[in-house]
Amino acid sequence: MGRKGKKNRKKKGGAPGGANKPASTPAKPEQKRAERTPPSEKLQKIARISSMVLGAVFVLAGTLKVGDPWSFLGSLPAYGLPSAIRLPITVLMPTIEVVLGVMLIAGWRLRQASMATAGFLTLFGGVIAYGWAQGTLQDCGCFGSWLQRTPPQALAEDAGMLALAVLGIMWAPVGKTDLSRFRLGILATVAVGSIALIGSTLAADTSTLEARILSAEVAVDEGIPSLEDLDLRNRDVFLYLFQPDCPHCIENGPAIARISQDPDLPEVIGITHSVAKGDVDFYLRTAGADFPAYEYTVPAFVQITGDGGVPQLVYLQHGIIAQVWKGNLPGTLELKRAIAARSSSSP
Repeated sequence: MGRKGKKNRKKKGGAPGGANKPASTPAKPEQKRAERTPPSEKLQKIARISSMVLGAVFVLAGTLKVGDPWSFLGSLPAYGLPSAIRLPITVLMPTIEVVLGVMLIAGWRLRQASMATAGFLTLFGGVIAYGWAQGTLQDCGCFGSWLQRTPPQALAEDAGMLALAVLGIMWAPVGKTDLSRFRLGILATVAVGSIALIGSTLAADTSTLEARILSAEVAVDEGIPSLEDLDLRNRDVFLYLFQPDCPHCIENGPAIARISQDPDLPEVIGITHSVAKGDVDFYLRTAGADFPAYEYTVPAFVQITGDGGVPQLVYLQHGIIAQVWKGNLPGTLELKRAIAARSSSSP
């Protein structure tokens, strides 16, 4: 073959035999992933072990919330979250934790699952830091009511888990990320099962506020009476649902003090959840209020409030819910009018 033929081949970028050079065709995304230098087997093993540990923590945390959504729901007001999004978070967050945990343990789409987990942990850490800075967060609720974690402990654990997620991102095995239909089916089953269990648990207590109040019989100490023991069916009372460290409850302290001191209004009974010793007495003393306040477990308290939202003032007429005020408490004159209207309409 002459020089002219060689020049033509160079101009066309061809190779002998008409084959094109690989460099002349743009690399597809699949080829780019394949060309990425895989980490050593030792690093891949470290990534798998760290991902399995992280996945186990996520599955545990999510499962505990799925089994006891009331406790998790009750912890959300401390984060300053609007009441409108607390229920969706109660359903979605544990579900996401379980799904990501299963993916991390099984190694399915490990790099993508690790990236999603890292983003989840970053967001959650920011919310914890916000609640801590506001002074409203005492327990993160990460593991439901089974294990209490203070904000510093939760942030330290969050940072450690974030480091494990980063290892999964950097050293995840290459070329082992496909999700088959069978695996997708497993994840879908896990997600649907979690949502169904949470929904059924929450729906079990949605009959009436009266039923929730009168069935919350679990007390912190044996010496504290249940609400049933307070004989609520035979008298008119106000139930004041509050948390001593809740900013809105602190703002409403003077209002509840005036209500409790007015002789023309029913007795006020305070209902709160288990807090540090002396916190309830300090709250009442600071507000200038004098009424009995009973501490119940977090699940029982959330069962009473319905969504953990405080403060609430519940007017009970012989054990029947007559009216509920949420947020800013009404004045004594408004309460007297409401009571008079209820009395005149009663048979």
